[in-house]
Amino acid sequence: MQAVALATSALYVNDAMPLLPQFAAIAAASSGDNTLVTGVAGKRIRVLSAHLTMTGTAVTIRFESAAGGTALTGQMTPLQGTSISLPFSPLGHFQTVAGELLNLELGGAQAVAGWLVYVEV
Repeated sequence: MQAVALATSALYVNDAMPLLPQFAAIAAASSGDNTLVTGVAGKRIRVLSAHLTMTGTAVTIRFESAAGGTALTGQMTPLQGTSISLPFSPLGHFQTVAGELLNLELGGAQAVAGWLVYVEV
């Protein structure tokens, strides 16, 4: 079993390998695919926390691995002005397939804004 430790600047696996948290803004508005984080060869994008606010009218949203790819969450339909918060989880909420980008699929052309924290594993 791997030991995991948390410091303010990194997650540590087996007390040696740091996973440095990275931060991305969410500014999606196009119907269909919206790239949040580009893929890195051989690495998965694991989302540790996020916050999204529906600034446009209600529209379905879903996180995916790759554009038009594997669903990482179910479809969600928050109302205009409401938010979805994923609190910090050192194990992560979901992750992409290795090498694939993190996508936010929108069911219509409505604005979604926010941020996310992730690590590459």
